[in-house]
Amino acid sequence: MERRTASLSAHACALTCALAAVACAPANLSRTLGAGNYELRAALGGPVFQNLGAPIPAPNLHLGGRVGLTDWMDLDGNLNLTATAFSLWAMDLAANFQLYRRPRGLAVATSARLFILGDLDDAPAARALPEVGLHLGAPLTRWLSLYGGVTSAAQFRAPEGKPPLFTTPFLGAEFLLPSRGKPRQHGLALHAGWTNPWEDNNAVVDYTTSRGALALHLGYRVRFGGLHR
Repeated sequence: MERRTASLSAHACALTCALAAVACAPANLSRTLGAGNYELRAALGGPVFQNLGAPIPAPNLHLGGRVGLTDWMDLDGNLNLTATAFSLWAMDLAANFQLYRRPRGLAVATSARLFILGDLDDAPAARALPEVGLHLGAPLTRWLSLYGGVTSAAQFRAPEGKPPLFTTPFLGAEFLLPSRGKPRQHGLALHAGWTNPWEDNNAVVDYTTSRGALALHLGYRVRFGGLHR
């Protein structure tokens, strides 16, 4: 019985790590916030898998936020709360840089991020994955914005037979609620990403697509200041 419990626990940990490794918190980072402005957010979702039966997005719950350091640079971070339920930790920190911005028009930014994945019971076993990203976005109406781009995370000591890069094209739609004259704005986002669509699936996670990992997220954010940008 103890051996079976240990096996199930190990499988759960492996499953969670695999899901966390390809599931970053979704956000529209195409437009920096501006110095002194900040944003809080939560997101639920992840790679669509069927280890538990019917295909469903993995229930990764992320809490995160970002703050504007200058007009053209933000500091961003997220914590995966689902991983902590399995005594794991998955978090990331990033710097986001504005490349181009037109008020209420097209915005382009780039990001440099560091993912940290580890075991709360064995901290020295933590792994770090650097990532770079390109983000584009533009409002279609006063209440709807579209965004998209691509990110690529590297693992320098990839396990045998595993890819050294996790490249994820993504697309999202953000629905904005009226600010009603207040210096804050609420938004709801639907986000889809497809990690390594050219790779055959060969992992503990039973992804539903025949190649790569398709991920779906539902996100919420509240932004304080910088709404004119």
